Amino acid sequence: MINEHCSQSTSLRVLLVGDARMAFPVAKALNQAGHWVFAGVSTSSNYLEWSRHVAASFRHSPLEPGTDEALPVILDWLDRTPVDVIQPVSEAGSRFITRHRAAFEARARLIMPEAETVETCMNKTRMFELCETLGVALAPHRRVRDMTGLHAAAAAIGYPLIVKPAVVDAELFERKALIIADAGQLAVAMPSWPEIHPELIVQKYVAGPRHSVIFSADQGRLLGAVEIKAARTHEYDGTGYTTYGVTVEPTHLVREGVEKLVAHLAYSSTGCAQFIVCPTSGEVTFMEINPRVSLGRISECAGLPHSVWGLKLATNQAITAPADPWAVYRRGVRYVWTKGDLTLLGKQVKRGQVRPGEALRRLTQIGVDAAQCVHAIFDPLDPLPALGAYSNILIKRWRRRPEYRPDWTPVSRVPTPEPVRSDPDWTHSSARG
Repeated sequence: MINEHCSQSTSLRVLLVGDARMAFPVAKALNQAGHWVFAGVSTSSNYLEWSRHVAASFRHSPLEPGTDEALPVILDWLDRTPVDVIQPVSEAGSRFITRHRAAFEARARLIMPEAETVETCMNKTRMFELCETLGVALAPHRRVRDMTGLHAAAAAIGYPLIVKPAVVDAELFERKALIIADAGQLAVAMPSWPEIHPELIVQKYVAGPRHSVIFSADQGRLLGAVEIKAARTHEYDGTGYTTYGVTVEPTHLVREGVEKLVAHLAYSSTGCAQFIVCPTSGEVTFMEINPRVSLGRISECAGLPHSVWGLKLATNQAITAPADPWAVYRRGVRYVWTKGDLTLLGKQVKRGQVRPGEALRRLTQIGVDAAQCVHAIFDPLDPLPALGAYSNILIKRWRRRPEYRPDWTPVSRVPTPEPVRSDPDWTHSSARG
């Protein structure tokens, strides 16, 4: 394991943007490394503001479903409380920062890849073309723009197949993707074209778990990577967010694909590359690269200090990385998002999709995993956020609604000094003012 904690010579002020489970390991790692962590939170927050690793927080409107109502509040807070670095910690946060990148870059460094890299990664069509050029494992696919093209692609590729948006993190009928078994199911699942999508991707369905590679890279040089197999997700068909995962030995085609893509993109920052690996045939297919932090809890516990590395990359600090970026992490580290497991089981029981005996068996397994695995949110030394998340149904009515107040003054456990610069050439809006 590489220990980057407490190696910083200066304490930086970091703002986390986005309400997501990914925020908790980032806040913990950066706070333990000696930095001040601040958070913008909304009523959909997983109680990040209750974490002992967050020095102060402020409220804003939810970033979902992609609105910009929170922008004036966040910018006003930044102007009143300067920070050194800003990091998006959710899908919505990443999209939000990307839409207003210039405004945020004028106020602080960003822990995310360059704008061109983000744009490429967010476009699945371009990434699929890149995979074909570089020889990265990819199942047969077609791009379609209407129902005629959809049915033609289905006939050419054959069933089962998967239909998904051409944009990373977008949804199709409130799902990440649609797994289609036959023509009858296609007619039911997609009776008409979803006007919100100018283009969709139809691809051969490869049966198997999703393998996510959490990585850090500097100008295309891979610094460290962790491969995680998702054994369960919060959707019954394997799509959706990981609820149970385990770190595994690198899969050859996955490792090769990540290295080729990271090098070609000259990727700098942290990220998450996703593949599907069939456990019987060994077939592998690329899914996407999310240019943001993801599955941070398990990767941090497995030995990849990607939160600290992301901060160092953003502030031009040196990183001592191993010769083999795949050799640093522990195999067999298990991760669980218990609330996601329980939510899915509850929905299936309510709909009559699970028999009582099977429900009891799964509930028992969820309990065993909860006692033995690394948790998405729960930390015995920082328990309040998890208590809030599980008791939300009882206390959410008392949660203060966000409101924009131009005269708002932050209440913090720490003073508000001028930000500490990580290099003498970094200009900041407040310094220029």
